[in-house]
Amino acid sequence: MERLKKLCLQQPLIPIVFILACISCFAIFNATPLISKVSSPETLWLKQGLFYLISAIIIFIIYKVGNEQIYDKIWIIYGILMVLLAGLAIDHIVYTRFLGKHIVPLASYVNGATSWYNIPGFSLQPSEFMKIAIVIALAKITKDYNDYYLVRTFETEVKYIIKCMAVVIPPAFLVYLQNDTGVVLIILVGVLFVLFSSGLRGQWFTVGIIVIALVVGIGAYLFIYQPDIFSKIISGHKLDRFYGWVDPEGTVGKEGYQLFYSLLSYGTAGWFGHGIQAVIKVFPEAQTDFIFAVIVTDFGYIGGLITIAAIVALDVVILKIGFDSTNDRDKYFTMGIIGMLIFQQVWNIGMILGLLPITGITLPFISNGGSSLLSYMIAIGMLVDMNSQNNILKNRLTSF
Repeated sequence: MERLKKLCLQQPLIPIVFILACISCFAIFNATPLISKVSSPETLWLKQGLFYLISAIIIFIIYKVGNEQIYDKIWIIYGILMVLLAGLAIDHIVYTRFLGKHIVPLASYVNGATSWYNIPGFSLQPSEFMKIAIVIALAKITKDYNDYYLVRTFETEVKYIIKCMAVVIPPAFLVYLQNDTGVVLIILVGVLFVLFSSGLRGQWFTVGIIVIALVVGIGAYLFIYQPDIFSKIISGHKLDRFYGWVDPEGTVGKEGYQLFYSLLSYGTAGWFGHGIQAVIKVFPEAQTDFIFAVIVTDFGYIGGLITIAAIVALDVVILKIGFDSTNDRDKYFTMGIIGMLIFQQVWNIGMILGLLPITGITLPFISNGGSSLLSYMIAIGMLVDMNSQNNILKNRLTSF
């Protein structure tokens, strides 16, 4: 018992991840009556538990091998993932625009996107692993850049940004071609956080904010005053989700039924919810995109607050590990990971509350999904190794 207590104090990420695992499996179990498009939905929570066990093995392996090995092999990993992404992108184009059938072995078309390889018993989503690989690669590039250029100029910063974009744009474009906009947004936010922590002068970010504001402003103008042009820019499944977000009640018979029925379900839950596996209204993707709606429906605002508290605890501990590290590369990596996590957490919960558009962005460590969980667990393994190095350094300093 003492050894377990000591481990939890030395590695606080481990008990927090364990709590999130319990919340995730129990939430997916409670979503079972709402799941209709998945075979054997009653076993999904068991599969999620299995992925958590596999993740524990991954964390242990990374801890034993060390982060240095991952940084050394990152370009090999990046190359393999690029090949897998290219296969899915090509298959999506051929499947949706030409032949109507898959040309890449094991490629799978689900909910308008071709983002998975169907391996027996498991679906592999390379884009989830690529987002972690990009952050690792950018952390390495940023560290090398800052070590090489002791005096920064406009020209050297341009070279740095171009080098980063050369790493980011190709995989992001391939993921976009798979029709997976959600992962593209997550990647871009992670990149932005790494760049922000790199020491670039503030003018770059000022320009970026202005550009984003202009894009949002133009989009709002087109949506209100030029809906025909807006529907040409954002079309198909994306457009349906947008209209379902803007007017869920008015489009309840079509685009808005997912959000509207989830609002009805958890809106009547009160402080303690409707109970285990309650079904007020059936809404799709309860085990993935709308898992937080399931938690609040069944366990009320108390259940939602406990889940948010666990999520915030995870973010705080990750930030502390990054701040405590004396290795700049670890700091850049931490910023990229925390940026992606916070973005997903805020967007997922925000879209369930009706505050943000529905984009298929899941809730990390809670939503059902093996690839997403395993990819973030690679990051957790690296953070555990970072924390171990931090503890070793602290012990050395206190011993003098």
